[in-house]
Amino acid sequence: MQVILLEKVQKLGNLGDEVSVKSGFGRNFLVPKGKALPATKQNREKFEARRADLEAAAAKVLAEAEARKAKLVAAGSLDIMANAGVEGKLFGSITAADIADALNAAGADIDRNEVRLPTGPLRHTGEYNIDIQLHADVIEVVKVNVSSEAELQAKAEAEEAKKAREAALEEAEAIAKAQEEA
Repeated sequence: MQVILLEKVQKLGNLGDEVSVKSGFGRNFLVPKGKALPATKQNREKFEARRADLEAAAAKVLAEAEARKAKLVAAGSLDIMANAGVEGKLFGSITAADIADALNAAGADIDRNEVRLPTGPLRHTGEYNIDIQLHADVIEVVKVNVSSEAELQAKAEAEEAKKAREAALEEAEAIAKAQEEA
């Protein structure tokens, strides 16, 4: 099936391109969503008459995506607390909706469908680089740090033990120095 694209479609083409797609994809997705028209002589003429309006609308959508990207950059990196076992495996998972909610709470304006998790939900603690696709041309990488209370408590205990060792070492050095002077 030949269609004329009315907007940029990722991995397919740009506004005004005439592309060949499978019939089901064109009939069930592209045409009903207003992303394409069947490539007939009459539709080509309609498209050429509306081309300037469609290009202006596409530029407006791109500008809005750039403005949302600025909000997303201002929100910065993201810290998410989750329940996890000792080895760092989460009890449950962090999904695209969880990430979108946390970013929206931080001042960004995104939808869960814009969060790209190619390997699926996050199931372990750690630091992840997550792509947020606001537009076909606007993709921003957000750093997400997933941690658990048990992990933070273990780090605090390790830090406390390190300070205790340093204090004991200093005390031992002071005692050794006092014995040398005596």
